[in-house]
Amino acid sequence: MWNFRTRLLPMLVTGIVSWVFFLYSHSLVSRLEETRASANETIARFWAGTQVPMSRLSELGSMIVCSECGAFQSLDTVLSDTTVSSFCRNCGGETEWYVISIFDIEERKQIFRRTSALFQELVNRLDYYTILSDQFMRPQVVNGIAVPDTISANDMRSYQEMIIVLDELNPPVPIEGASGEIIGYLHYGSDDLSKELTLVPYIELGLLLILALLFMYVIRIEMKREKELSWVGFAKETAHQISTPLTSLMGWLELLRERPEAQTDTEFSEALEYIGNDVDRLKQIASRYGQMGIKPKLVNSIVNPIILDTVHYFYGNPGLISKGIRLETDLCSEKTVYLNRVLFSWVIENLLKNSLSSLGAEKSGVIMITSRDIEEGSGLVEIEIADNGKGIPFRDQKKIFNAGFSTRRGGWGLGLTLSKRIIDEYHYGSIRLRASSPGKGTTFIIELPAVQKGEE
Repeated sequence: MWNFRTRLLPMLVTGIVSWVFFLYSHSLVSRLEETRASANETIARFWAGTQVPMSRLSELGSMIVCSECGAFQSLDTVLSDTTVSSFCRNCGGETEWYVISIFDIEERKQIFRRTSALFQELVNRLDYYTILSDQFMRPQVVNGIAVPDTISANDMRSYQEMIIVLDELNPPVPIEGASGEIIGYLHYGSDDLSKELTLVPYIELGLLLILALLFMYVIRIEMKREKELSWVGFAKETAHQISTPLTSLMGWLELLRERPEAQTDTEFSEALEYIGNDVDRLKQIASRYGQMGIKPKLVNSIVNPIILDTVHYFYGNPGLISKGIRLETDLCSEKTVYLNRVLFSWVIENLLKNSLSSLGAEKSGVIMITSRDIEEGSGLVEIEIADNGKGIPFRDQKKIFNAGFSTRRGGWGLGLTLSKRIIDEYHYGSIRLRASSPGKGTTFIIELPAVQKGEE
């Protein structure tokens, strides 16, 4: 289950990231199509709106009317004089002709207004600023609206600053006069879609980086998992190797108990008892290692008797504890928890061995074991094991639960790793280092969820 969850999360994140990028790409393409359609429509509007006025304006010229008979004649050029002398076929001689314009002033104004409105409409379709300036970079038209002569100095300065910003986005377009001289510049910006397109490579790079980090995270988790599984495999193989000679020892022990000396010789009988206790201890150790990697059966229990049994075991084996070291208990917990007695006692034993190791140099000290009930949340049972030994160096405190890490020479680095696995994964609790200072001691905390009323 744990391995499935660690793989499911990266797969889920990868799927979400891929789907988001797909939606974003689809949205980007859709907006590009809309922009292209809008640009094509703008070009069509410009062509259609200017074709007729430009055609009409191309026809502008003059017309002369005979002052005698009223005959008229069209000219392709515009005459500046009001009257001219020309030959009239109807009159049969040279007469005076009046010069008039084909279009009157009102019609010219109408063409200008329509064309101006068309350009204003096209400018309003743009999503960015356009500024037309003179050759001295003074703004003349902003977004299709002429700049009044009464503009304030602050507004003029704002327009000029905007010109600088627009020129950083796009180079200005020079505007040439009739004789080819530059009479001004067109300054224009970029729409939001163009700016967004410049960010697409960075977005893709960011997504690739996220996927790469996610891939590295999965590899790291898998490597950690494989390392932990290797220790579990090592533990199960150790249990198997112990079980083989242990079976033989149990057989020899039964043969020795059947000898007459076992009933008459007190020393022989006492030796057999100690050997039997050690064999039972080896059976328990083999059982502990054999249960690693298998979901154990949990029983509704109180932690205090298991803790006391472990303390009595240490006191009953003089080789495990020095005379100057005291194991003190303050067991106040009354709530029950779901426990596997064999594995939980192993955790307590591991923590006590670590405390004894930290006190070993002085051959004296105190190890305090307490249990109490915590009412916070749904209820917890807290077990604290504290000693006044040499402590753990600060640089090593974050690594003490890593498989293979040990501060003791010749240590396997397996005890705390397996203890954390037993408490976290099998008992759904937590084990952590509460405090440790070099030369002052170390305190470990175990928290287990209490059994609720009516819970099976």
